[in-house]
Amino acid sequence: MKITSTTVIDTKLARADDLPLVMAILAEAAAWLKAKGIDQWPSPLNEHWQRRMAEDIQREEVYTVGVVKNRLGIVRFTWADPYWSDDNLAGYVHSMAIRSNMHGQNLGGMMLFWAMMKAKREGKQFLRLDCLAGNGRLRRYYEAHGFLYRDERTDQDYVAALYEKEIGLQA
Repeated sequence: MKITSTTVIDTKLARADDLPLVMAILAEAAAWLKAKGIDQWPSPLNEHWQRRMAEDIQREEVYTVGVVKNRLGIVRFTWADPYWSDDNLAGYVHSMAIRSNMHGQNLGGMMLFWAMMKAKREGKQFLRLDCLAGNGRLRRYYEAHGFLYRDERTDQDYVAALYEKEIGLQA
């Protein structure tokens, strides 16, 4: 699918019956990353990811992104994150993934903008996210979208680079 200036992208809360779709998009993204030598997520995804995504869907944190019935990506959005102090100032993006054939069309940028607007509507000051600290490509992507590096956190064998973007009045 080609996104044009007239394409209307919608974001829908994932339901329990969307779990296979969510897992397929995540698995496709994980395989694409692995092929690029990036170990952001395990590929193939394990049962832990299936359980985690099912729980996240049940908590109404997972959204599918696309055009009508053609779902092109997913994003998990929360109001708290264990890597950050609970200051009630931000919305948090997790598990953002798009289908491999959608790269280069700014769908990720649109998803980040959607998340920023969602946080802004709730009066938040920041949009925050993290990624694998060793994932230089993704770090540069977030930095190119205006996110600033803030810190690192180690969670077992995962070292997360923490980023935030001030929403501001013009977001």
